[in-house]
Amino acid sequence: MKNRSLHRRVLISALVMGLSATSLGGCGQKTSEEHLLAARQFIEAQDTESAILEFKNAIQKNPQDPNPRFELGQLYANQGSYAAAEKELNRALELGYDVAEVIPLLTLAYQETNAEVALSEIDHSVDGLTAVKRAEVSFYKLEALIKLEKKAEARQLIDEIRQLDTNSVFKGLALAYESMLDEQYEKTLTQVEALREQSPLNKNVLQLLARLNLYLEKPDQAIEAYQAYVKAYPEDAETSFILSALLMDNKRYDEAEPLVDKLLTKSAGNPLLNQYKAVIEVRAGEFASALKHVETAIQGGRTDPLARLVGGYSAYQLKDYAAATRHLSMIASNLPKTHPALRMLADSLLYQGNNEEALDVLSRVDGDFSTDATLFSKAGYKLLQDGNVVDAQTMIERSAELATTAEDLTRIGVLQLSLNDADGILNLEEAVKKAPEVSSGQQTLANAYIATKQFDKALGVAQEWKEKEPQNPEPWLTIAQVSILKNDFEAATKAIETAESLDPQNIKAKLQRVSISLNQKKVDEALSYLKQALDIEPTHQSALAMYYMIMKQAGKANEGIDYIKEIASRNPDSVTPNIVLARVLLSENRYEEGLSAINKVPQSYDVPMPYWDTKGRLLLANNKVNEAKELYSEWLKVSPNNKTATLGLVMILDVQNKFADALDVTKKFLEKRPDRQIDIVKSYLHAMLRQIREAEAILNKLTAEERMLPFVRGVEARLQIYREDYADAVPNALAAYEEIPSTRNLLVIMAAYELTGNNDKSFALLNTFLENNPDNLQARLLYAERMIPKDRKGAITEYRKVVKDWPDNAIALNNLAFLELEEGMLRDAEKHARQALKVIPNAPEIADTLAQILVAQGEMEDAKEVYDGIVDDNVRSDEVFLNYVELLLKMDLKTLANRRLGSRVFETQESKARVAELKKTYNI
Repeated sequence: MKNRSLHRRVLISALVMGLSATSLGGCGQKTSEEHLLAARQFIEAQDTESAILEFKNAIQKNPQDPNPRFELGQLYANQGSYAAAEKELNRALELGYDVAEVIPLLTLAYQETNAEVALSEIDHSVDGLTAVKRAEVSFYKLEALIKLEKKAEARQLIDEIRQLDTNSVFKGLALAYESMLDEQYEKTLTQVEALREQSPLNKNVLQLLARLNLYLEKPDQAIEAYQAYVKAYPEDAETSFILSALLMDNKRYDEAEPLVDKLLTKSAGNPLLNQYKAVIEVRAGEFASALKHVETAIQGGRTDPLARLVGGYSAYQLKDYAAATRHLSMIASNLPKTHPALRMLADSLLYQGNNEEALDVLSRVDGDFSTDATLFSKAGYKLLQDGNVVDAQTMIERSAELATTAEDLTRIGVLQLSLNDADGILNLEEAVKKAPEVSSGQQTLANAYIATKQFDKALGVAQEWKEKEPQNPEPWLTIAQVSILKNDFEAATKAIETAESLDPQNIKAKLQRVSISLNQKKVDEALSYLKQALDIEPTHQSALAMYYMIMKQAGKANEGIDYIKEIASRNPDSVTPNIVLARVLLSENRYEEGLSAINKVPQSYDVPMPYWDTKGRLLLANNKVNEAKELYSEWLKVSPNNKTATLGLVMILDVQNKFADALDVTKKFLEKRPDRQIDIVKSYLHAMLRQIREAEAILNKLTAEERMLPFVRGVEARLQIYREDYADAVPNALAAYEEIPSTRNLLVIMAAYELTGNNDKSFALLNTFLENNPDNLQARLLYAERMIPKDRKGAITEYRKVVKDWPDNAIALNNLAFLELEEGMLRDAEKHARQALKVIPNAPEIADTLAQILVAQGEMEDAKEVYDGIVDDNVRSDEVFLNYVELLLKMDLKTLANRRLGSRVFETQESKARVAELKKTYNI
């Protein structure tokens, strides 16, 4: 059969091609009949587009011929292009085509295009219709009459249909509608079910069956009918849409998904379909795609609570807390107190550090105790992670009030211990009593006892635990851990052996063996056990770090580093080896290599915490201060109120002399996490800003021991100098400097010495500092400055060294130029003054130095030009201003000089005396 079909297709194609060739090769064009024949042959060949073109050519050749119009209308109807079919069939009727042929097709077209009025007016009694066709036409007309609420006409038509001599399914449907008009819906359903047995794939039967079941609240039966319909008529997008909605409403998501996917290929931007797809994807855990689809739905106008809920939940699962907040906050006010979305919103706000808003949401939360206990303890945990101790305490206290389950008590106990709250152990003990079979509770309680050095209690927990779980190695490892801490290595070894018999590949057991061997000074044995651990888990962070430490102690640090490099290259998908490698290289002062290693780790919100600290320190060690600043700022976005990140950023801002910005960082931290160290740093920043009262307020809260800390004494010294209590400042400043011999502390002790007349001590200390820090340009600048009264030529030599290494230091250049001027080195002086002015253009003091050098060289006009560029009402220095006036007088520009003098009020006695001297000297 396949061969005959293929042969027939080839013959048809050849015939069509032959006609085309004849048409192209002939002298004239094709007639209407030839176009019509060609169209029929294209239909036979299933080339619909060519057939339509030929029908239209035939119509163009003979517009009054009804045949091509009817056949074209018929083709459109078969294709499902009912609007086009309606147009052509009506035209065929007008041109006289057989009514009995046209009416069934036209009726179908009207029905599919919902043209109820036209359908209700169609002549169902035309001659030539068979009983079967008349039943079909009459049924479609009946449906239109019912839709138009013309019930009397509908009943009359049903009576006519009843008289038809046929068993057509359409006759049965019409009679079923009679029961429906009588509101006998169960009877109607029974009738339609019988019709389905007669005609299982009739689309009208299936649709009516589905609608009846829906009306009678039988969704499963309605779905089954719609599914049968869609399977038989898959191109009916409207019914597929209805079925997908019904499936979604009845939570039959797996069945809805293929329908939704197919519909989305035809209407990718449809808001409701995108919402359906998002709901399906959320169930499957495909949160990124779900969020994308639901946001498309919302942009398309779907603003109902479900869309926002799906968007918020998806974003929350993706840890996109800003998006979660954006969606959930839109519906929060309408959610019941028990709704989990309130919890997600609160958690999202907490993650972003919006604690006041989160607490507002949490104040509304109510419902099941266990659920709420979990919520508040989780919120407390996240706040602790972010360093927000204040709000964490509030959450933990509320959680403790609600906790009843062992899981909640365990979680709360851990949190309380994190806050040094002794009640944490009590809650852990209660949790173990409630659920002694839960390993996590036993382990946590044992760890808590170990942390508080209650070793006997920890052993007691482990003993009970191993009896309940004889196949679990963890209680034995707990016994080993406690025994190691008690230096009972024999007991520890026995416990480890038992654990390894239960789990030979347990890496914790191997590392405990390493610890025992190191305590017993058996380095080779420790190294052997460590290699066993690394064979089990090559990228284990502690094992890698321990390997390096052992190798370093053995004088083989490079071998240890090379091993970690090898592990990193063999495990490119693991970030751990490169982080460990970077930390090791940092400890070895191999900063560039360390930065190269850490840069191989992609920066993301979930990167391990050691990454941030390691990279920050490496950036600073490589003098990449701005990059370090960006890193610490980003770290604080990921982990708000992280103490290490806060201190890192404050340190950089301090170096950049941005004390106000640093102060803001500490204030934000302390609002959420009281911390004595950050408080002390805050007092230092207040001192740097000369905010004496604020700094003293913090220092006054410290204990006597804390006030004796060198850093605190350094802050105290600054405050004492501000208060002119110079003698008392000396010991405090010296204590701070001896603890941390930094440039800042050097400046404080030098100031204290010099203000108490101990200039020699100050200079000696500066010399010692420079011996230890020969490349410290700031100290060298201090040294050159203090050489001026001692040895001016020596000072010039020192300044020249400074500007060679620090060519853009305007102060050094200006001071050097001034000294060279005084020593008569005018050419060098001019060169350095111009260089200084280039660094800070229009600086009055630097311009004054250059002008005075030009005056000394006799270049009065050039000097005046320099002064003219900088002298105005904003020049604060009387000395610079009067130097300019004196130049004008030397140039015999007395009128201008007088005008300049008259424009300024001189306050100091020194300035007034100089003005008097100028007037006397130049007789003005």
